[in-house]
Amino acid sequence: MPPWFTQLSSVQRKESKLDSSRWLQLATIGIDNNPRVRTVVFRGWSKSYEMEIYTDKRSQKYHELNLNNNVEICWLFSRSKCQFRFRGTSTIESDKYNLLHWEKLTEQSRLMWSWPTPGNQFNLEKTNDFSVKSIKELSNNFTVLKIKINHVDQLLLRKPVHTRRRWIRANDWKEESINP
Repeated sequence: MPPWFTQLSSVQRKESKLDSSRWLQLATIGIDNNPRVRTVVFRGWSKSYEMEIYTDKRSQKYHELNLNNNVEICWLFSRSKCQFRFRGTSTIESDKYNLLHWEKLTEQSRLMWSWPTPGNQFNLEKTNDFSVKSIKELSNNFTVLKIKINHVDQLLLRKPVHTRRRWIRANDWKEESINP
């Protein structure tokens, strides 16, 4: 278990009743080399402590990560006044792994993966055009992103002085206190 994981788990437990405790900001590099950031939903941890996020294969995010898999994540826990930033690389998973996650989704959540293409212009007349053949079958649009984390930064917004530390992975994790 990474040394920062205990800190994160503690904060997650404190805020587990808040929907927002699962929302985090994922930053990527766009196809035009400009930064992109969006809010995504935290879905869990792999056995090797890689962060898991679901995405649509038709989204810009998916295409950006195929070109440059470096990411940064900012995760703010407002009640605990604690922010974590994670840096790492993303991997787009295979259908076999995706199916395991697909089967955990509710029927309502599965429907989301058959909506019109994310980021395209909204057309009110075509809102009923998308068809769902079977929500039991794995959608071609659904995939799991795994984020292999190599740098973690924790900021505690305490009074009178904020505290900050980071963990950097070379072979093993190294922790150090740094200025806020």
